[in-house]
Amino acid sequence: MKILVILLLSICLYAKDNLYFFPQDAKVAYEEIEKLIKNSEHNIDIAMYNFGDQKLAKLLDKAQKRGVIVKIFYDKKDVDFKHIDAKVLKKKLHTKIAIFDKKTVVFGSLNWTKKSFSKNYEVMYITDDKKLLTKFNEFFQKL
Repeated sequence: MKILVILLLSICLYAKDNLYFFPQDAKVAYEEIEKLIKNSEHNIDIAMYNFGDQKLAKLLDKAQKRGVIVKIFYDKKDVDFKHIDAKVLKKKLHTKIAIFDKKTVVFGSLNWTKKSFSKNYEVMYITDDKKLLTKFNEFFQKL
């Protein structure tokens, strides 16, 4: 029984479950996104209404160059993706989702634009909850 309790506690300690409120948490949240991009090994799937942050776009290009498969669906963009499969969908895309290695999802009201990270009131949630990840990965596949 003690081993089971220790195992459950260790899982809880290592579970990623973070909620950020902008603008006060913007810097920490931005750093977390950077870290997720840099540490991704297999794939990054993004469905983002508006993508305009140049630095994140460059990090995604670098990830693609090192072998990470990066797919981006967007409705509006203010950056150029050099080596990335990025496209506009036929229907209005208003989601703000990023899935890293099918293991961690970032979602909320936040577009990846300079204004969203510096001036807007936004909410961003990061989790590795398996039930949520299953639903988000299924949603992304349907796009």
